[in-house]
Amino acid sequence: MDQHHLWHAAGTSFNFEMRVMKNKRYPYKEMVRKFKALAHPARLKLVGNLLEKECCVGEIQKGLALSQPNVSQHLGVLKGAGIIEGRRDKNKICYRISDKKVANIMKIFESGVK
Repeated sequence: MDQHHLWHAAGTSFNFEMRVMKNKRYPYKEMVRKFKALAHPARLKLVGNLLEKECCVGEIQKGLALSQPNVSQHLGVLKGAGIIEGRRDKNKICYRISDKKVANIMKIFESGVK
């Protein structure tokens, strides 16, 4: 089979697989949602900071040098993806990583960055 036919066959196979995935429950849907939530520099830094220790909103805001509404928006995205969770401590909310798989992925990435 020549290269043109190989590319065509591979493309046909890929298109078929994409149609099948749309019709079935896509097994990586949850992983894609988590990676999308991490796909912002501020959120990556936020999760990286939470790897070291649990932080309250004020600490997170100082560490990221962002406004409180902006930090809250990023926290909401991460909470919505199931990556972090908050707990109330008197009059403040402290956050930690709740997804151990994401924590492990972040540790792997950070080991290559440092």
